[in-house]
Amino acid sequence: MLRLLGYKEGRTRLGARELALVERGIALTREAAAPAASAAYCAVTVAEDRVSAAVPGVAWQSRSLARLLAGADAASLVAVTLGAGVDELIRDLFAREEFALATIVDAAGSALVHGLAEWVRGALLRQAEAAGRAAGLTPLYGPGYGDWPVEEQAALAVLAGGDAIGLRCTETCYLVPQKSLVGLLGWLPPGGRDRTAAGCARCTLADCAYRVRTSRR
Repeated sequence: MLRLLGYKEGRTRLGARELALVERGIALTREAAAPAASAAYCAVTVAEDRVSAAVPGVAWQSRSLARLLAGADAASLVAVTLGAGVDELIRDLFAREEFALATIVDAAGSALVHGLAEWVRGALLRQAEAAGRAAGLTPLYGPGYGDWPVEEQAALAVLAGGDAIGLRCTETCYLVPQKSLVGLLGWLPPGGRDRTAAGCARCTLADCAYRVRTSRR
């Protein structure tokens, strides 16, 4: 959350007042959130830069997605949301001109919804283990990441069951509620190449303003 706010580890210092405001923002975000998730399972095949689902007419053209899912035989389509309460809280804080707190809540909501997606990933892995299926699961990867067109977000939200949790996508490809995510988790065979690296480590969009860069000495 602090990274989203622009803080640099070891360089930015927070005083007691700032820390108290951050803690308040986190608490308000948790109170306003109504986490919900849905997931759908389907077989997939990967050929070059195309991923095809075992659903008539459903395929995705993306080099970065195909690279992530190389060797996968199936995927879980996932939708997660914090609900409308966090969006309403942010709008209310801005309307009251509590700009710093509103910005903190916005960042906390982004961090929380990513945490929810990771929780879903862990739950799916536990279900697979309980069923006696030994497999790996990639990090969540969604439209708008790398070279996967964000325009495909709307269809994916429907396939993942977004309607059941009150999630929809606008004509301009914005998710509503805003603190929501949709994407794929690829099922990999045991002993396959490690895919635990997520986010910037896998994304092909080199000029992204939010890319986390490692320093070289």
